[in-house]
Amino acid sequence: MSVRYEDRFRIPFKGLKEGDHNFDFEIDASFFENFPESEIKEGQFHIEIVLHKTSRLLTFDFFIKGKVRVPCDRCLEMFDLPLTYTDTLYVKFGSTRHEESANTLIIPEDDYFLNVSQYIYEYIHLSLPIRKVHPLDKNGNPTCNPLMLEKLNELSESKKKIQAIDERWSALKGILKNIN
Repeated sequence: MSVRYEDRFRIPFKGLKEGDHNFDFEIDASFFENFPESEIKEGQFHIEIVLHKTSRLLTFDFFIKGKVRVPCDRCLEMFDLPLTYTDTLYVKFGSTRHEESANTLIIPEDDYFLNVSQYIYEYIHLSLPIRKVHPLDKNGNPTCNPLMLEKLNELSESKKKIQAIDERWSALKGILKNIN
């Protein structure tokens, strides 16, 4: 009998003694296939979760480290972007399941496990930088596709020349000076 993929991310907390308990997960591209809306299609991560259990509160500390394959925002070439992220999820017991805040979840008293796959997915996405570009080399130079960088520089120079030649820009700048 095989275990469903999402069941691999269940953390059973009923029956555990109070104190700290460690859980480790390895995820790859197959994890992101379960989230078709994900902008991440490929990645490899090690996730360590430390569950601190008390009688009325569960604290899940997430430690995420790995890499995702993303397109560079500058040159559009795919590259591996290293990511690390930590966050904490607090789980309290109540009568119904609902989110009390961004990092606090209320679950029914009779629940005996928590599926953490959605939280792993969200935390990985939260760790993505706004701008994803190739890293610089040891000399501080971009490691982007050199042909694309050359084209971008050519376009930038052309734009500067057009703005310098086009009289309309000068007229518009004059209007702005008069307004201020």
